[in-house]
Amino acid sequence: MTPPTPPLIRDRALKPLVELVLGSLPLTMVLNPIWAALSIIPLGGGFPSFGIVPFEILIAVVALHVLNSCVAGCVYLWAARARPTPEAIFRVLLILQLWLSVSWGAGALACWEDGNTTNNTFLALLVIGMTWALAITRSVHPVLFALGVMPMMTMFWLRATFAPGEAAGVFMIFAPVFAAYAWFLGTSARDRVSQMLAARFELEDMATALEAARSDAVTKTIEAEAASASKSAFVANMSHELRTPLNAILGFAELIQSAGVGGDVPTQYRAYAGDIRESGAHLLSLINDMLDIAKIEAGKMEIDRQVLDASASIEGAVRFIAHRADDKRQSIEVRIDPHVRLVADERAFKQVLLNLLSNAVKFSPPGGKIMISCARQLEGGTCLTVSDDGPGIPLDKIKQLFRPFSRVDNRYDRDTNGTGLGLALVRGLVALHGGKVWLENRPTGGLVAGVEFPGPSETAQAA
Repeated sequence: MTPPTPPLIRDRALKPLVELVLGSLPLTMVLNPIWAALSIIPLGGGFPSFGIVPFEILIAVVALHVLNSCVAGCVYLWAARARPTPEAIFRVLLILQLWLSVSWGAGALACWEDGNTTNNTFLALLVIGMTWALAITRSVHPVLFALGVMPMMTMFWLRATFAPGEAAGVFMIFAPVFAAYAWFLGTSARDRVSQMLAARFELEDMATALEAARSDAVTKTIEAEAASASKSAFVANMSHELRTPLNAILGFAELIQSAGVGGDVPTQYRAYAGDIRESGAHLLSLINDMLDIAKIEAGKMEIDRQVLDASASIEGAVRFIAHRADDKRQSIEVRIDPHVRLVADERAFKQVLLNLLSNAVKFSPPGGKIMISCARQLEGGTCLTVSDDGPGIPLDKIKQLFRPFSRVDNRYDRDTNGTGLGLALVRGLVALHGGKVWLENRPTGGLVAGVEFPGPSETAQAA
């Protein structure tokens, strides 16, 4: 047994149900007067066995149904143009359906001839045909279906009950049975329509929820972008504000360390000044990294691509980092393809390489080996890789390392310093060149950090 339709579904379904009934009105407008006019042929005397109904009655019946078609057309146009509420349309449809049902019942009674089996059977078929039509077009709503069937069927049943003849007695018995069967079929059709409407409403609700979620996501994205832009502007401004006093601190620390302020500076103070200078230089480097990342995110970083001497650029970076590798007894091996043609911004390339080398030195164990490889690609680009003997990185953590301030704890970086800016800066600088960067664990242990720079032709196309 089909469960009852919830009230919320019933209320919401009124509009589509009304639209279904309105959609059937044009068919009603056309067929009702046609069926009435066709009934003149057997009942007007052409076939005497059907009985001879006075011509005035037949014309009156046809005129009544033509009038009904005009009324149905007016209701259809009113609903289409005035766009009233579904409740208002439904009330009008109830009145119209009651009138149409009475009209068909009255027409059948007017054409009835007592004792004429052929006449009575023909009229019964007309009433049955109208009942089937109502079961198809009006069963979507029980009240509308009842107003369409019950007046017509009741009038015909009463006429058959009090009329003489065998046919009338048969119709008196079978008319209620057929009405109940039509009601059952109408109920089944109505249940299927209700199920389809419930599925439709569920899809509409899902679409509405998805649209609301999309709008919310767009709003959140705009807010996040605005917050990111504000953050980038703040970082850029603060970096500028911090660099000015920090440069002064570094200058005075260097003067004290070199005894530039006088020869009476104690040795211990010179050592302190050296510590200040070293720490300040580290802090300035971090500030510069933050400023560069802020510029990249704000789209204000500019690069000057040019053909570089790969050997000189790499050797310069190695010399800068060599003392840190020596402190850990690490070796650095460089392999450069003699056919490589490196096209990049010189300062950006050195920043990229220094960051990759710094990470390799930091996370490789004492006595480890670091390999730098610079090779020419088939399409003319340059592939730079830095390999180390460190612990590697879990696969699920690799992507997050390219976000600013992201780090991964492992057995080698527990005691290391860092802010997580290096790889984010590398990714940003490489992206400005139109290249790509990646990290992968070596099968034999350690990590490979790779960078690709486009070749001269690719760079020209990107520009």
